[in-house]
Amino acid sequence: MRPAPAHRLPMSRWRNPRLLFGVALVLISAVVGGSLLAAARDSTDYWMVRSDVRSGERIDPADLTSVSARVDAVAAGALLPADGPLPSGVWARDVTAGTMITEDAVADRASRGRQLPLRVVAGSVPPGLSVGQRVDVWSGPGPNADPAVEARRILTAASVVSASHSDGTGSRTIVVDTGISGPTARVVAEAAAGHLTLVRVQ
Repeated sequence: MRPAPAHRLPMSRWRNPRLLFGVALVLISAVVGGSLLAAARDSTDYWMVRSDVRSGERIDPADLTSVSARVDAVAAGALLPADGPLPSGVWARDVTAGTMITEDAVADRASRGRQLPLRVVAGSVPPGLSVGQRVDVWSGPGPNADPAVEARRILTAASVVSASHSDGTGSRTIVVDTGISGPTARVVAEAAAGHLTLVRVQ
């Protein structure tokens, strides 16, 4: 008598490896998606500068963009949210490209110290010098002075407050910010008596 053929029990669908892998993948995707959604809800849009800006320059909306970020409570209190008013006025300090804007970076007008006017002859001012740029000021002998006298830097990285056009003699008046304490007596004397040359700080 031949033995009866063995019958293979059908595999349960829930034991199918491909089905289990698919279920696990769906669960993982749901968890990751939920985490990303929660993170997006917790983030806030803040203002950021697109390119470098200088102290004293008027704020140009074209230099601004918004970026979404999650920051702690201390940083959030200092940053300017993008859902608020568009920053206006002038830059209170230099800000590099890609930096989120804090409240102390914006001022209604430039915060300046004591201003010193400099009379500079043609050819001793960098081309295209404009308000907000910074210059080193050198005082040296004039065309008819003793050539043994060496030039001396009397101001370092001074911010330009205003720059006049060339007058009838070819000279220009450049006003620079010398800080809260103002220039020393020696700086004023050398600025008045010496041949001045401005070097733009990059």
